[in-house]
Amino acid sequence: MKNKTTWACILGLIAIEQSIKIVINQFFFHEYRPILPPYLYFSPLFNRDYSWFNSMLQLGVGKWAHIITTTIIILFIITAYIFISNTYQKDNLLNSCFAFLLSGSLCSFIDKVFWNGSLDYIQVTGFFTFDLKDVYLNVAIGLAIILMIVKRKTINDMDDALFLKNYWNYTTKWFRKQENIK
Repeated sequence: MKNKTTWACILGLIAIEQSIKIVINQFFFHEYRPILPPYLYFSPLFNRDYSWFNSMLQLGVGKWAHIITTTIIILFIITAYIFISNTYQKDNLLNSCFAFLLSGSLCSFIDKVFWNGSLDYIQVTGFFTFDLKDVYLNVAIGLAIILMIVKRKTINDMDDALFLKNYWNYTTKWFRKQENIK
């Protein structure tokens, strides 16, 4: 996957996820339908707790804390991807992992800012209700695990402290360069 293709995939994944939510919200919000009974159901609801951890643990963390945290995570994902893809060999698996991870994170940001929570619609009986964004994030985790297995030797040969130092230097230079462009 080339860089432009990766960004096009990210935009496409976000468009699909948000389009599904718009359609569900407009036409199917009060529907309840079996998908794979008795385990999986279409059951839309708004999660106004802003995150799975906040919802499950009833932490009461507010909207702005989640928006700020999600923004920081998105910036980290982008800078880490740019650093890794420019420092090490470019890889379709890395690009795919990045596409799903960033798409899921940006959809989460959109949920918090524009939906005031997450419109979840697939219910796993007795456990939780999720949406396509959650699938994206889980696909990214699966791809990251595969990537770590495939690149195991490269990862094992890395000096962690040097990697972090190089990442920090690269990121600070990148942000300074972005400021100079303005």
